[in-house]
Amino acid sequence: MDKGNKFIKGINEFNNGLFFECHDTFEEIWNEERNPELKKFYHGLIHITVGFYHLTNYNFRGAVSQFKKAFDKIGTYPQIYMNIKLWELLSEVKIWLEKAEKALNGEKQNLNFENLPKIKFIDEK
Repeated sequence: MDKGNKFIKGINEFNNGLFFECHDTFEEIWNEERNPELKKFYHGLIHITVGFYHLTNYNFRGAVSQFKKAFDKIGTYPQIYMNIKLWELLSEVKIWLEKAEKALNGEKQNLNFENLPKIKFIDEK
């Protein structure tokens, strides 16, 4: 499977809440990537994916750590990157990061996992 098809596969896995599988798919792309900017981007997506994997398993410490690593990697990337609404994804990740931090501090949180973010392309609503 070529990189483009793997990338679409990973996005579909993410959007369907298959975070463990998505991590494997994105990691395969990341390992093969030679462009440093793209490699860093894929690494950031891996951190987001692993963050949601931890979050949905109520591992708030792991989620916070992974989300922060994602922001360190791709928080300064353009708002739209590789035709993805990156700003929208990162805005939603920030909300979940804050919820995970509060939960880690013992504050009760409404964790409705049905409302997790999706990776959207610029032509999607």
